[in-house]
Amino acid sequence: MELTLILTTNFLEEPSDFMIFLGRFHPLVVHLPIGFLIMAVFAQFATSQPKFHPLKPFLKYFWGLGAFSAALAVLFGYLLSLSGDYDEDILFWHKWSGVAVLACSIACYFISKKQQENSTIPKWALILLTTGTIIYTGHLGGNLTHGQTYILEYAPNPLRSMAGLPSKIEPRQKVTVLDSADVYLDLISPMMNRKCTSCHNRGKKKGDLLLTTYANLMKGGENGEVVIAGDVEASELFRRITLPGEHDDFMPSEGKRPLSDQEVAIIEWWISSGAPPEGFVPEFDTEKKITATVTNYLGLDKNNFINIDVPPADESVIDSLSDKGFIINRLMKDNYFLEANFSLSERALSTPDLDLLLQIKEQLIWLDLSNSGIQEEHLEKIGQLENLIKLDLSGNEISDSGITNLSKLTNLESLNLYNTQVSDGLLALVTRLGKLKTLFLWKTKVSDSLAVHLQKENKHLKVMHVREPIIEVN
Repeated sequence: MELTLILTTNFLEEPSDFMIFLGRFHPLVVHLPIGFLIMAVFAQFATSQPKFHPLKPFLKYFWGLGAFSAALAVLFGYLLSLSGDYDEDILFWHKWSGVAVLACSIACYFISKKQQENSTIPKWALILLTTGTIIYTGHLGGNLTHGQTYILEYAPNPLRSMAGLPSKIEPRQKVTVLDSADVYLDLISPMMNRKCTSCHNRGKKKGDLLLTTYANLMKGGENGEVVIAGDVEASELFRRITLPGEHDDFMPSEGKRPLSDQEVAIIEWWISSGAPPEGFVPEFDTEKKITATVTNYLGLDKNNFINIDVPPADESVIDSLSDKGFIINRLMKDNYFLEANFSLSERALSTPDLDLLLQIKEQLIWLDLSNSGIQEEHLEKIGQLENLIKLDLSGNEISDSGITNLSKLTNLESLNLYNTQVSDGLLALVTRLGKLKTLFLWKTKVSDSLAVHLQKENKHLKVMHVREPIIEVN
């Protein structure tokens, strides 16, 4: 009676923080009745078989635990509903279907105490009704938490049609070039869907804020607009995603994974660019302030060519390279990309050696020529190995004038120039190697200021300019 009074009168119009605190335990408690009651249903059906008759004395305990935990779930669920962050219609049916689960489980408990030997239609009808209400209540709970279309989001179209949902929208094609990246559809909207809409959907609108569409995002919530086009500082959305993680207003809340530094930077740029609803990135990034970040975020700087099948290298060329001191290794089981290592050879590299390497340039992606006696003129041929991803030239007498020949190695991700004569002229090369991620410059003539500049201007490039400290393990 008291519980019904609470549920119908909503006497707690302004609940205390302690009430909301208790309500937050609902997601934890609600799984207990689901487990106990499903276990009771299976046990009830199992005891219809003679070999499971020993379970009969325990049925009342299964139903009793289910009823008790259902009562806790209903109580904590009601306290959680007082926060006012949920769709009222769905909440209403979820609330009362939860009460129905509680009532059915109590009824099943009292019936099981009678230890009836013969099955009766009313008893089995009640058990089936309990099962149905559990499923329905759980479905509504999922809608409140994840949105009304969560369960059926990836369902086949016939099933979606039966549920009154429109056919699935064809997913956008994966962006392969920056020129086709839409600022909202390919950047902002996916971020919102992954990090924000679990709390800001039609079933659960925290702060009366809906983030499922551009129009709703720009509409804002109960405190007004959250995005002020062209004004980052005045945009509440940006303020909240950049607060310290322990701050009460930090978004996303409830322990969900925060936005990455890249995502925050992209949102900042989007707002400062006028928060456009459509249009391609290059149209708004004329000064290329965000190009590198977006390129990396969308994975456009990855060497996708390694997914292309290449034919096996000429075995006679491999044998010749091995005879000359190269160690050749196949890098992939399902492809023919190769690694060549000359660093263990006891002789200096020669031009004929490089001519042989050029015959496997299609397959060669890793090359170690450290301490190989490389001359400046050799770098011209090395610069023709355009599929190289990893190149080690450490320990060679090479300088700025020679490494300019490497500018065509646009797939290069790692370049080791440790203990060489390169200096600040390196800057011209690095600006052309857009996919470079790691650069080793220890024991070179590169100035500290240039190393800092390279690191600052290339956020995705790790510059190893000084020796990293050795961590001793006790």
